[in-house]
Amino acid sequence: MSIGIATLGLGGAAVHAATPTIELVGKVAIDGDQHDLSHDDKPLEDGSPSNQFGGLSGIEYTGIGNRFLLLADRGAGDGEVSYQCRYHEADITVDPTSQSIAFALKTTRMLSTPTGEPLVGSIEAHEKCLNSPTPHPVWTAFDPESVRMLPDKSLLISDEYGPHIVVVDESGRISNEFTVPDKFRLRAVEDGVFTKGVYSNRGLEGIAVTPSGSRMIALPQSPLIQDAVIENGYCIGLNCRCVVFDGNHNCIREIVYQLDNLASGTSEILAVDEDRFLVLERDSKAGREAKTKAIFLIDTAEATDVTRIESLPKTDLPSSVTPAHKSLFIDLLDPKFGLGGEHAHEKPEGLCWGPRLADGRRTLWVCCDNDFEKSIQTEIYCFAIDGLDR
Repeated sequence: MSIGIATLGLGGAAVHAATPTIELVGKVAIDGDQHDLSHDDKPLEDGSPSNQFGGLSGIEYTGIGNRFLLLADRGAGDGEVSYQCRYHEADITVDPTSQSIAFALKTTRMLSTPTGEPLVGSIEAHEKCLNSPTPHPVWTAFDPESVRMLPDKSLLISDEYGPHIVVVDESGRISNEFTVPDKFRLRAVEDGVFTKGVYSNRGLEGIAVTPSGSRMIALPQSPLIQDAVIENGYCIGLNCRCVVFDGNHNCIREIVYQLDNLASGTSEILAVDEDRFLVLERDSKAGREAKTKAIFLIDTAEATDVTRIESLPKTDLPSSVTPAHKSLFIDLLDPKFGLGGEHAHEKPEGLCWGPRLADGRRTLWVCCDNDFEKSIQTEIYCFAIDGLDR
């Protein structure tokens, strides 16, 4: 099935550096009123259809042809509806000559618990779990944020609510769950003040798997509460604590990724090799108000293990702590790309590698979240990368 789309030309936008070279070779915009293939059109609590396509928080290449996975987040209404969480399969093909992307949705699959119960994006269900008197309550609330395909074709998905990291089979059912360190779990005292863990709606935003499969890194959207300060209802800080797992799902260390500024947060992390990763970072502004929509290249080889450090400063790190080395890779707001100015999308959210082009260049894909707003298009970009391999 092809969904109604508007394909946009790009006018030869490119960035040239000594190494690597980066070129934007395609962009597509999908109308916000399109439907997915769940065939469930009953209205949600806010009147929006259950099968509205959008809210993309993650993208992953399957390794077959031009088939990609697209992960939807918790649904319309910012957690106010009982939207059943899901992911889609789509054929997404770039034509560098015309600088266009063809998009065809193929399948929609619902996510469920190990016992087959639907996973829903309802924040009410999440709060019931959070306030449960039992230490490990049965949970059905889920806010999916990142998806990676494992060698056996199962999926690795991160969630903001728990936060959780789960393994999902091809049917969408959870088959396994990682043990996330307790310091990442959201905790509140009796008067409702959060004191520990990921801040509300700022959980595990991205997850990466190295090419060997021997390491996985999960990245929160912003610093943990104990690594920041709460000001006017916001968790403010620069030092995002990432959790690193080995191939057996064991937590082996924690490292620091420093945000570019206090107004931004992370959206995704993607492995380049065993030590280097791309991190998508953005602010929450659209159009000309947008200041930070960028992809950074980080190197974790010399990053300090901060597992035993209970609390990090809001901004400056102790001299004993070395964060991941960070450099700008792609500024999505660079005028050469035509993605900034009045056209800047608020939420670039997903990042993945795709099939190589005929000339051998790697493709890097970015998807944007429209928050299920019919007036906002879902955008997908494709960059051609040359010279990033060591």
